[in-house]
Amino acid sequence: MYSAVGRTDREGVEDLNYTLKKAVETTPFWKEKFAGVELDTITPELLAALTGSVYITPHDLYDRERVWPDYIRERKVFYTVMRTSGTTGEPKRVPYTVDDRLRTARQVEPWIREYMDKGDVIASFFPPLPSSSGMFAFGAFEALRAKSAYYQIPIYYLMDKNLLLKELRDIKPTALFCLLATAYNLGLILPDDIRNDIQTIVVGAETLTPELAKATLELFENAVIIDNYGSTEDDLTGYRVITQKKTTRFHFRDSIVILKENDDGYREYKRMYITKVMRDGELTGLPLFNYDIGDLARVVDGEVRNIIRVKDVISLAGAKLHIDQIMEIVYNHPDLADFVIIYHPLSPQNPRPKAVIRVAYRDRKPAGIEDEVRELIYEANNPVRYEVEESKQAGLIIEAVPLSDLRKDLPKKPGKTKRIYTVGRDI
Repeated sequence: MYSAVGRTDREGVEDLNYTLKKAVETTPFWKEKFAGVELDTITPELLAALTGSVYITPHDLYDRERVWPDYIRERKVFYTVMRTSGTTGEPKRVPYTVDDRLRTARQVEPWIREYMDKGDVIASFFPPLPSSSGMFAFGAFEALRAKSAYYQIPIYYLMDKNLLLKELRDIKPTALFCLLATAYNLGLILPDDIRNDIQTIVVGAETLTPELAKATLELFENAVIIDNYGSTEDDLTGYRVITQKKTTRFHFRDSIVILKENDDGYREYKRMYITKVMRDGELTGLPLFNYDIGDLARVVDGEVRNIIRVKDVISLAGAKLHIDQIMEIVYNHPDLADFVIIYHPLSPQNPRPKAVIRVAYRDRKPAGIEDEVRELIYEANNPVRYEVEESKQAGLIIEAVPLSDLRKDLPKKPGKTKRIYTVGRDI
């Protein structure tokens, strides 16, 4: 079973048809994927029916000769390149055109016009290029010519309260752009006069639970939260607005999102396949059809109520730790046999998310194995290193135990080998 949300109206389907034809014409990957498909008949329903054979994964994005259009590969248009960490630790590079920037602006225009177009002062902790978050935020406001001022705050100010307070008192922000962990932690340390001036908090990159949203808004009593669901690959796919009294559904303005049952017994949670829809005449840096990003949408009464980024990934503030990175380290090591991860997620009681990686050795404990595993993780995943060692917004602990003790005191389910145990849910 599946459903489709987003740009599924008549104009959206017409733009989908244009986007697809341009991608097949210019991009080897999509010419191959859609071979044999009558392009004039494409609809969201047909896209959904094709998810088993016509899709793209994060791993495919490394093959730039096949997934980048010829106008990007041959530099026929101007583009910038954003960079996001990949599951192997190597960067995924995503071209971003002028038309992509206009599309990003369309994606966020409703909430900008309603909440941030009246002389607002934005204190942004989103990093600039090659990070996509800073590019999307700055680019969208610029493209819309919003009546706002955008101040880029050095990220290291989060580690120095005096510098941070001096900067914020000087610029007098009415809005915060930051990661979820940053927003909550700022609420704990900022004085009342600064917190009370904040009217809008724009967050993204992490799953936002109702409990954490409520706790954050209790700290910022005059604010609303704009919860963006986005990715470097598809920009700001969707958003919802959270206030003290209600949470809206997710809106997907310039994408088509196929929601497909996972066949895992959890009927409310649907696998997401994302298709980027451009307008007639526009050129995107990275065409996407049925992008299998690995995230899940919780659907209640036909509406997307929450999005969970849970496919073998845990969030450590702004970084993501992928389970296959740990697999590669452990199973390639001559003295290690297995591992589990005990994850302490961000919550009102735990403002600093933490991963405890328990690695099991075969015979004798190798000397210095904890430091060795930590360094291998940092080598493969620089954002994790940054959040743990520099921004100090996350924790990473390595424990080495005999194989017989690996799952000691952890719950066991017959027929399943669980790798990630989340505190508060699994234990």
